[in-house]
This record gives sequence, structure tokens and C-alpha cells, in this order.
Amino acid sequence: MSIVDDLRKIVGADRVSNNSSVLESVSMDESSLPPVQPEALVQTLTADEIQSVVSYCCEHALPVTVRGAGSDLEGSAIPIKGGIVLDVSRMDKIIQLWPEDLQVKLEPGVVYDKLNDYLKRESLFFPPSPGGSSDVATIGGMVSTNASGIYSVKYGGTKDFVLELEIVDGTGTRYKIGNRAVKRSSGYNLIDLIAGSEGTLAVITSVTLQLLGIPEGNRKIAFKFRSELEAARAVSEMMRYGLDLAAVEFLDRNVIEALNLLNNYGLEETPCLFLEIHGPESVLEATAETASGVAAELGGEPLTLASGQNPWEIRHHATNAIKLRRPGYSIIRNDVAFPISKLPEMVQYCRQLAEESGLLIHAFGHVGMGLLHALILARKEDAEEWRRGLEINCKIIRKAIDCGGTISGEHGIGLGHKAMFGLEHSGSVDLMRQIKKVFDPKGILNPGKIFDLSARE
Repeated sequence: MSIVDDLRKIVGADRVSNNSSVLESVSMDESSLPPVQPEALVQTLTADEIQSVVSYCCEHALPVTVRGAGSDLEGSAIPIKGGIVLDVSRMDKIIQLWPEDLQVKLEPGVVYDKLNDYLKRESLFFPPSPGGSSDVATIGGMVSTNASGIYSVKYGGTKDFVLELEIVDGTGTRYKIGNRAVKRSSGYNLIDLIAGSEGTLAVITSVTLQLLGIPEGNRKIAFKFRSELEAARAVSEMMRYGLDLAAVEFLDRNVIEALNLLNNYGLEETPCLFLEIHGPESVLEATAETASGVAAELGGEPLTLASGQNPWEIRHHATNAIKLRRPGYSIIRNDVAFPISKLPEMVQYCRQLAEESGLLIHAFGHVGMGLLHALILARKEDAEEWRRGLEINCKIIRKAIDCGGTISGEHGIGLGHKAMFGLEHSGSVDLMRQIKKVFDPKGILNPGKIFDLSARE
């Protein structure tokens, strides 16, 4: 009997495939990293099936890579060690809603936008928007990477809303961790350990989330600046003032150029800030007035579109505009985060690297929480250019760490930044290896991601 035959006995013949075209479709994610095909794709519908599949894989030391939408940007969903891809995207049921408690329990394959569409009927929402992938990103994937997005400056990231998880560890054992109490001080915080572990510790079978009420009102405003440095200083000042902003987004002049090329917006190609404010009308008015004053002090002017559109409508097209700007080029990406006071320094450093290297770098991101994406365009076919792009990426990451920051503010480590993980965490990587062995003694869950199981690998 083959592995495929055994797995078909567990979940049914129609939900296990070793067809080459099917395996190719799950061999990659949204990163620029090379694909790797697994031995089989297994689609599960229940927690019992997940438990049975993982137990079988543990017994046969078969690698398991969990997949939702495959929208990851750092290679976390690429099955680099082969084995099986465990697809939970069909586990998309909302199990129970407690509107009076502002809580919901759901399966891991529920898509972010669909969840918020469902919650609207109760005037509730789940805030940590994953940005441009909100129409495909699954809640299980968001928990696994501790995803965050434009509203994180006000509301926090995914882990800040997770109350309870049901999981299966690498031995096939099931656990419920956490509970529905909003305030608790009882034992180790295993929720935060699983959130952001990128499928290396356990498979999530259900998630219970805390929700918020939809804000009474919101206002979106935007400003253009003469230089990236002035825009970055404006952000630092706004946060120092303690302005209650729901979103603070920065786009440098290269991103604006890319957007103009994508859709001919006719924007003046200068750096911009996009702000969103949530609350009652009095709060919207006062906060917008103060933010406008801070922006004006640093040379900021209101940004308008000739079409009459709200400028915010173009923000979500930034990544696609960069991706399509130069056909044949690939993106080398990062999502560094650092203390907010270091934003002007980081923005200037990216400009300096672009000028020195001659490569196109697009800097943008959720800067209100000190997070910056610096996307570098380079050609893989040009070995020297690709090497320079990777070297610049490493320099940006090292600079963020030197500023007291982190390799990743929202995308996770996966494969993309695994080589630099030790720069940030040094000796504590050994402690993480020990934790990994407790949850996954045979090392079958998403092996090769974040860090290697031993320093010699």
C-alpha cells in the first residue's frame, strides 16, 4: 500500500491527490521563492480528520505543511521537505457567534472578508485587516503568522483578538488552549506561542475571536510631501502627540510612480501619507484638524485626485502596481519593524541604498506602528543584479535590528528571512528548538521554516 492509498482511507479518495498539476498548484505561495512539490495533497473537513492525518504522518515521519489560501509572502506554505500538504481551506464554517459577548468561533478556513460580511449584521467586525489579501486570507493563516495590517496601529495584530484555539500537535494529540474570558491570568500564555508559529508547532482546527463594534464613523484624509524625510517626521510627530489614528500609511515617490503607471491616476510623484480615523463625529473632526496641522508644519499639503476619488482608494493597489511595474522582474521583500522614532532614519536609509545600488526600491507600509515594507525589484536571470538585491535586503534588515527592531512585523519568517533569524534572537533560538520538540518531537510540522531543528542543519 502507498501513502496516498493510506490517506485515502482516512479522508476519502476524492480528497487526496497526487496528480502532478494539483501538486504544482500547492508547491508555491505568493513569495518569490522557488516551488517544491509535495508527495500528496490532503483536504480535510473536520478536526477528527486532521487528527487522524497528523497521527498517521507522525507514525511514518512524513512532513506536513498546512495550507489555507497560500497567500503567504515568506514561503511558509512551500513544502520544502516534501511530504503532504494539508489543505484546510474547505473548513470554512462559522461555528458559533455570541453577539452579546462580541465573540465568534470558527473553522480555520474562513476568509477574512467573508467573516466581516457575516459580522456586519450584528454591527461587529474583526479589525486586523491583512490589506490587499483580505479577500483570500484565511483566519487560520492569519493566526499562524500573527498577521496584521492597516488598522493595527489602533487595534493591534491578530493575536490580540484570539481567545481560544483548538489544535493538533505533531503527535496527533488534540488540545484546547485558552478560553472565552477576556481578562485572565492563569498559566502559560500558549495562545501567543501558537500565534505566529507558522504551523511549526500545531495545526489549528478552530479559533475563537474577540470582536469589536463597528465604529460610529470614519474619516480618510491624505497628504503629499516634498520629501520622504518630511513625511516620516510627520508620522513621528503625530504619534508623539498621541493622536488616535486607526491607520497611518506611507507611500514613497517610487510607489506613487508605480501607481500612476498602473492606472494613470495623474498623481504628483511625491511621497504621501494616508490617515484613517474612527469614532464619533466630534473625534473625527478634532483628530483630523490636529493631524492636518502637524502635516502642514512639515510641508504636507492635502492630496486630491483629479477624478474626485478618495485618495485612499488607490492605497490597496500599491503591491500590485510594484509587481507589474517591470515585467520580468521579481520582488525581494521585507517587512521590518522598529521604534517609531527611527522611521525617518529607516526611510532615509532606503533612499540611500537605492541611489547607491541603482536598483528600484519601493518603501511603504503601516508606519504608524513603525512597520515598513521596502520592496526591491531585480531580475533573477541577472545573477549580479539579484545578488545586489539580496544584499540590499539584508542591509535593510540589519539596520532595523540595529535600531532595536525586528526582521518581521507581520509576514513572519518562513523561508524568506530564516537565514537572518539568529541576528535578532541569538541564543534564544536554542530555546525555541526545545519548545518545537515538545510540540512536535519528530519535526514533521512545517519542517525547515523559521529555523532549523539543529544548528548543524
